Amino acid sequence: MNDRIPRMDRDLDFPQVANKIQGFIARQVRERGVDGVVLGISGGLDSSVVAKLAVQALDSSRVYGLILPDGNIFKQDVKDAELLAKCLKIKYRIINIGPLKKEALHVLPRNRLAQLNLVARLRMCMVYYYASLRKSIVLGTSDKSEVKLGYFTKYGDGAADLLPIADLYKTQVRKLAQYLQIPAPILAKKSSPSLHRGQTAEGEIGVTYDVIDEILDRIEQHKASPGKQKSVDFSGLDRASVERVLYLAGKNQHKSEMPPVCRID
Repeated sequence: MNDRIPRMDRDLDFPQVANKIQGFIARQVRERGVDGVVLGISGGLDSSVVAKLAVQALDSSRVYGLILPDGNIFKQDVKDAELLAKCLKIKYRIINIGPLKKEALHVLPRNRLAQLNLVARLRMCMVYYYASLRKSIVLGTSDKSEVKLGYFTKYGDGAADLLPIADLYKTQVRKLAQYLQIPAPILAKKSSPSLHRGQTAEGEIGVTYDVIDEILDRIEQHKASPGKQKSVDFSGLDRASVERVLYLAGKNQHKSEMPPVCRID
């Protein structure tokens, strides 16, 4: 069956998109012979949309959420995640991974980037642990914008058994969230990996998602691979923004590929 979502949202039918994703989740759970799904719920847009679609696909009893703050610096995110879980009537657990991180850093050399990636990977370890306990599979929450830019931690928030919204750009996910009636506090929130205080995706990337998605969509419609976009028409777009997006897409392309395998004939 074709699970591709149509390009951008110029003619996108969001009820149809929701139905397609729900069918995808239900079919994968059935074919894999598992009891349900587990996902990390951050209190942000993407995980909220995936959780709502999973509940509509399977029923709330087969969806389990994990809220995984690092210490006490994301109190509002925890409140928003709990609000969503209660609205969806799913079982969930809050696990503060701060002590786990602190214990690990006792024996690891300090490095800011490595430490942030550690947080993302600790979270995914918890999600997979509960998936094993519950005979379930892990739903990833990365969207197409994040996948194309490589804006995720490899084997951290990028790890999953299914990626239900990875064929939808961030701007599309936001409109789908409006259709799904995701709680207003979550809809109004800026996207963030929640790895440190004050972090936002757009602030870190340096380009808004409206512009990011337009650039990525033009590349895709031109069928240009990273590093070969010279013939793509970027007229009307800020050149610095285009170059920033192209740089990230090319630099992080390895994140969307399987590790190279040494083939033995």
